[in-house]
Amino acid sequence: MDGASDVGRGTSAGRSETTLALDQDMISLFGFYRDRVHSFQFVVDDLAEIEKLICSLLNHEIQVQHIDNHSLCLLHAIMAAGAQFSDLPTATRLSKSNQNLHASLKCLGSFDLLWNPSKRLIQALLILGHVLQNDMNPRAAWILGGTTVRVALSVGLHQSMNHCSLRLSPAEAQQLRLAIVWQDALLSLAFDRPPASHEMNLESDLPALISLDPSSQPLDYRQAMNWLCHLSFRHLPRLPQTEPVRNYSLLFHDFDLYESSLAPHLQDLQRCTSIQELQEHYSLIVHRYFLLSTLCRPILSSQNKGKFSEEECSMILNRFQGALKRSVCAFIKLRSISNLATRSWAFVHNGLASALLLSFIRQGSDAQVQDSQEILAELVKTLTERSDDVGQFSAAHKKALRAIQALQRSSVEETRCQSENSSQEHHPIAGSSESMTVLPEHFGNTQEQSMVSLDDWLRDFDFDAFSPLESYNFIMSDQVPHDFGL
Repeated sequence: MDGASDVGRGTSAGRSETTLALDQDMISLFGFYRDRVHSFQFVVDDLAEIEKLICSLLNHEIQVQHIDNHSLCLLHAIMAAGAQFSDLPTATRLSKSNQNLHASLKCLGSFDLLWNPSKRLIQALLILGHVLQNDMNPRAAWILGGTTVRVALSVGLHQSMNHCSLRLSPAEAQQLRLAIVWQDALLSLAFDRPPASHEMNLESDLPALISLDPSSQPLDYRQAMNWLCHLSFRHLPRLPQTEPVRNYSLLFHDFDLYESSLAPHLQDLQRCTSIQELQEHYSLIVHRYFLLSTLCRPILSSQNKGKFSEEECSMILNRFQGALKRSVCAFIKLRSISNLATRSWAFVHNGLASALLLSFIRQGSDAQVQDSQEILAELVKTLTERSDDVGQFSAAHKKALRAIQALQRSSVEETRCQSENSSQEHHPIAGSSESMTVLPEHFGNTQEQSMVSLDDWLRDFDFDAFSPLESYNFIMSDQVPHDFGL
């Protein structure tokens, strides 16, 4: 990062007195950000400049007090994100991340972000949004995201022509817009809220789909995520999330065109030739099928009965159920090859939300239901094997996991009763109560009595009294008795 690129920005009133990490820590945390975060949460389009500035600090060519506040804010944000995905012990990882998060926020202590927006400031705000999410505080990230969008709009970043007051190159402005839309789209999906960055969702920023323009190139991971976010803006109703998509045939058509335009390794697991490509393959599956399932989700609402023919319902439900299964399976696989699925709130949310919805769907043949139960049993098993990760889950995600278990037990008991009432020979099913994995009552190193109470509450919860969508919304909401202490 070139400190001179934002000369005069954030250097006077409200100057933060802060210190950066020790040399080795700075190198280590930046390395984790570059190698593990940057490719999957693309924000900084000139990471080499960041590394150059760090080298200048290490060589004492520049002093911390000579770096402008916005650049310093960005440095701390990067190290906070790097710490979250580091190999450090959990307590140390959390400590270093929080130290840098607070130092970064301290750089925003004045109202300088309102008077003097800059490219570095917008980049810092975006990374801080990811850090807050991964600190299991998505609501704070969503609030900060609204500020980020308005800062960008205030400098004209939404205008495709070069009218931005920051005097950015067209490529710089484009990358900032894409990063803002990426973050806003995923958070809005999770919160069931309309995105705030519609004005920055410019199709001209995106490469042409190869399925529509054979002369174009297949989409790499970053481009695929940008296109996915664009599709969410195109099809997500701005009305409450119970409102169905107006034209599901068009949605599925657009989605199929998009998938056929992906790079080979994103379409076919056998075409992956590196660890990075494997991670990209599974990561994109988690996100793209979570989006598809979210757009299909209103079909479960009791309010939408009668809006679709039986044939339409069958088509939508088949795509919906298939999307949920693929998202959960990819989440399980990603957990085994990357800490993205354990440290990234977006991945954890999309994976667990897909699993919870899959638990509610009982339509289909016995084989399809059995397949779903086996997938869910595998998910619970993988979470049990690495229960320290579960200890870092948000309250909503812990509730979702407990609900999945409760629904599994209910399904097993229902199957057992049916078998006992039948004169036919009993065939044990995968996921029976004898072989079902049960999560430990200890999350991390401390016992959470609230989770025991939550189990009792879920045991008495009448899932059949609500539609699957109503049950899902209730479990994922904050509507849980206060004495649970979540």
